[in-house]
Amino acid sequence: MNLNRLHNIFGKRRRIDREDIENYGRSSDPEVRNAIEQKAAADDFGTDALEGWEQLGYNTSSLAALDKKFIPKSTIGWYVLGGSLIIGTIAAIIVVTNVSEPSTEVAATESTPTEFVTELMEDQQITLDESDVHLPDPIEQMNDAPKQNQVQPDAIKQDFHEMQVIRTEEPPMEIAELPIIDIDIDKPKDQTILRAHEFAKEIYLHDLKLVDYSSYRTAPQVKTRQMVLTGTPANMEDKESAAFDPTWKDVDVPYMEYIKKTISIFGRGNYKKALSRFETVLATYDMDINANFYAGVCLFNLDEHKLAITHFDACLNGPYSNFDEESIWMKALSYEYLGEKSEAKKLFKTILDANGFYARQAEEKLK
Repeated sequence: MNLNRLHNIFGKRRRIDREDIENYGRSSDPEVRNAIEQKAAADDFGTDALEGWEQLGYNTSSLAALDKKFIPKSTIGWYVLGGSLIIGTIAAIIVVTNVSEPSTEVAATESTPTEFVTELMEDQQITLDESDVHLPDPIEQMNDAPKQNQVQPDAIKQDFHEMQVIRTEEPPMEIAELPIIDIDIDKPKDQTILRAHEFAKEIYLHDLKLVDYSSYRTAPQVKTRQMVLTGTPANMEDKESAAFDPTWKDVDVPYMEYIKKTISIFGRGNYKKALSRFETVLATYDMDINANFYAGVCLFNLDEHKLAITHFDACLNGPYSNFDEESIWMKALSYEYLGEKSEAKKLFKTILDANGFYARQAEEKLK
């Protein structure tokens, strides 16, 4: 598949190169890694490519061997396996297939390296979600809040870890038996009925907490739109370009598959794209606790605090309590950034009185 055709369809974007990949793997500086993540996120295939290189330890040296072995410099340029993020994804597949698991078929094609690479390109299939290509206009127009005003994914991961430690160390709560009381049937029946609000089973993906909906839904799926791109041999490009008509199709993607990729995107700080995908989940499951909480955090980090509060409220009013502490804390911070100090103070006081995980931070806010 020719890169120019992809550019014509989706628009030319910035791309990461081998140096970016190597630097990302070597660097422990969060600013350096974030800059590369943002550059990758600007490309339609950035997230998938970085995920592919993660499996290879961000080591691109194997591509140098492939350059010599399979790609004559006179016929196929460097961009085929290095410069492009699209080919970066394919290159990861080539490396895994041909370095980790060499086959007799590869050996048989060594005498015709150009045809070998073309065949891989032809067989390669790339699936795009709509959010990989463009975002809804309201989300596209949002801007990241200043870093110091954001709640970074790494900080959330640390909080989750500490909560787990506290939860395992605390002894089970002893609940005293309550006396049975008579029900006054003459009382008016306009009293509020308490909703079910229980602690659900959890899983962790990319070190981030999620409610395990596989325990509560039968074959959960997310309705989204996707496009499948298939490679075309170089000698067929001109003939088939006119007939090439990519179309979006409505598909049902398994919930866990969709949410796993979305959480990965969120963890890399691409809040716009993650928000778009969380909103896609909510279009199918409007009370999804996972999507509501993380969409709220995305909006918080995009300086959209009023909208963030609606998602944190959805968590607090939902059927599961797994994100209650985090949601009320984030809601209080949202009011604080909005300048609504009295509302923020009420919530900080509530958090302090509950004496939960964020009690100490709430006490600092009240000073």
